[in-house]
Amino acid sequence: MQAGNEHQNRRLGSWKEIAAFFDSDESTVRRWEKDRGLPVHRVPGGAGAKVFAYTDELARWLKRSTDEVVEPKPEPVQPAIGAAARAEPQAATTPGGAWRKWRVPAAVLAALALAGTALLLFAPRGDHSPIRAIAVLPFHNMTGDNTQDYLAQGMTDELITDLARISSLRVVSHTSVQQYVDTSKSLPTIAAELDVDAIVEGSVMRTPNGIRVNVQLLDARHDRHIWADVLERDMGDATSMQQELAEEIAAQIGVQLTPFEKQYFAGRHAVSPESFEDYLKGRYYWNKRTPDGLSKAEMYFKAAVTADTANPLAYAGLADTYLLDSLYSSTADSGTLEKARSAAAHALALDEQLAEAHCSMAYVLFLKDWNFGGAEREFRRALVLNPNFATAHQWYAEVLSVMGRHEAAIAEVRKAEELDPFSMIIHHEAGQILQNARDYRKAIEEYAKAEAIDPAFSQPHGGAAMAWRRLGVFDKAIAELRIAARLDDRFFGPTAVDQIADAYARSGPRGFLEETLAERRFYLQPAYSIALDQAALGQTDAAFVSLHEAYREHDLDTLSILCSPEFDRMRSDPRYASLLHSIGLRPAT
Repeated sequence: MQAGNEHQNRRLGSWKEIAAFFDSDESTVRRWEKDRGLPVHRVPGGAGAKVFAYTDELARWLKRSTDEVVEPKPEPVQPAIGAAARAEPQAATTPGGAWRKWRVPAAVLAALALAGTALLLFAPRGDHSPIRAIAVLPFHNMTGDNTQDYLAQGMTDELITDLARISSLRVVSHTSVQQYVDTSKSLPTIAAELDVDAIVEGSVMRTPNGIRVNVQLLDARHDRHIWADVLERDMGDATSMQQELAEEIAAQIGVQLTPFEKQYFAGRHAVSPESFEDYLKGRYYWNKRTPDGLSKAEMYFKAAVTADTANPLAYAGLADTYLLDSLYSSTADSGTLEKARSAAAHALALDEQLAEAHCSMAYVLFLKDWNFGGAEREFRRALVLNPNFATAHQWYAEVLSVMGRHEAAIAEVRKAEELDPFSMIIHHEAGQILQNARDYRKAIEEYAKAEAIDPAFSQPHGGAAMAWRRLGVFDKAIAELRIAARLDDRFFGPTAVDQIADAYARSGPRGFLEETLAERRFYLQPAYSIALDQAALGQTDAAFVSLHEAYREHDLDTLSILCSPEFDRMRSDPRYASLLHSIGLRPAT
């Protein structure tokens, strides 16, 4: 439709065209029809979901809706932000009048903002309970090009990150919201599943010089609009746009930023458009957590650094990539962790308040240096800067756990689960931490949660097998080993599990342990695992030999020495205290 035809009534023949009329997305206009009486018609006798609507009816519906806006109370109104608050109308700045007059919502939003209504399209009535937990659903890619998915996901992640820095809000992490891409679930259902009060939805479109973001804030408990805005920026200013959105969302739900948080948002600097776009591509591939994804992430993060050597986000992304590579890649070596350390140090030199870089540095200190005190200081700093950083809570919990500080470790990993309830990795690590605390049955419950999220994930089955073994329930331990071997036979093949089961049938628990030890040696398993079996069989001298070998190999499992019950009878031996001193741990009190 041309700008001059705004008064001509037109028939819109699909949800896509109706959404385009409102410059919104299909899920939003479908909800408006269901909950707010948006005038949409069905084709009589038509198959499927054939719909149509008339632009004059939609315009009248919109006018009625905006006429119903609740007037603000007579108190100071915080100024609106973004495109709607700028004095110059944005329509005049885009070629060919890209903000066409018939796309009325943006114009109406701007008028409402300038009138002091703070963009309240559908203000909640009758329920003023505070909003303290929020989720940002995956933004819709409205470019019409699937290769631009990274842009929508990247803008979603950046807004999550900025909101997460607000200490009085609980913000759900990326992993748990990602499952709601193109969901048909209602807002109250999503809110219940994520245990949040409010939800942010949005869409992203390309403009000739940058991007345009439509965003709306909804009271998810009652499926009601609170606020909406449309912002258009050059790509180089996209980071500041996300910060403005985070601040405005906080203002709309009555959350007060601390002076420290205000200082952080005011101090962020724009990066070059090319660098920021490469950074978003890097995060898109990093989130896949696959070898190919990590390889592409490294490529794009390096390109982001080349495009703008002053972009701290790009260095933080590189540090995160090297860290995951060190954990998941069979080809990674100690040099990978050194590259992670270097990238994190570059990021912190550019922006000392970057929580992601502090978290990466902390994990390098833990994994590479076994510097538990230094790692704890960096994790604490990261969590001051971003209290909703689920990964930082998880990794910090791991450090506390191996130090024998089980109560604090459990509290940290529970916080991680609260922030990222659908993360299989976090549930698995919760199982490990509870097992270190010797709460084996609760550990098994956590492993089951991880298994339910990804039935192909083998590690929780291995963890559950060890927990059942320590409980003395060997039949269930064998059952879990069978599943783990079927999913991943790197450590125990199905034949090995058969041998262990036969030995248990013949000789009971001792037969189980002896055959397990024999199979570990056959499969060349790490020395620490062999030490566990030797200690359980009472082979103290052999167990110490294996433990020293694990220490020399810098096997991370060696850090569980304080928590493993198999070594309880060895703790009074001077060799045990000497080994703890070498590792840098203190005896449990």
